[in-house]
Amino acid sequence: MQIYVGSTNPVKVNSVINAASETWPEVIVKGFSTKSGIPEQPIGDLVTKKGAENRAKAVLNIAKKEGIKKDFLGVGLEGGIFYDQDDLMWTTVWAVVIDNNGIFYHANGARFRVPKIVADRIKNGGEMGPIIAQVVGEEDIRSKQGMIGVITEGFVDRTEEYTGIVKMALGLWYGREWEKKL
Repeated sequence: MQIYVGSTNPVKVNSVINAASETWPEVIVKGFSTKSGIPEQPIGDLVTKKGAENRAKAVLNIAKKEGIKKDFLGVGLEGGIFYDQDDLMWTTVWAVVIDNNGIFYHANGARFRVPKIVADRIKNGGEMGPIIAQVVGEEDIRSKQGMIGVITEGFVDRTEEYTGIVKMALGLWYGREWEKKL
């Protein structure tokens, strides 16, 4: 099994490795720089989901150019924010798996309320990763523990946060023919 990830961010690549390696111990995971085709700070589930789909499509095209024909999946991951009915800001993460036939398998999760100090700065046009890095005085938080690692003081990190969502999307592909067994 080969899985291409539409990002070179170690958090995203490692979350795919973690999610896939139990089922496919010999899995080969490669990250590629791709464009999401959406704003740097995605706002809303539909926009965030579209970014993940765009990244998945991009790595499918890379695989096709490389001539990979079977045992291949592409994964796109995108994190963003959305507002609830009380106008509170929450995080959202989409994982999208695409197979050789261009069929998508979606999973969503990692929803927690964005701290006010970060939410206020996002509302003023900032992006979550750089904002939280500035707030805590550490560079490139999004490639390390992420905001979840900061606000949980390491209890949960961004790789762990993304792993479950990726595993769900991979599982939806893996079990795609379950109804045929009924």
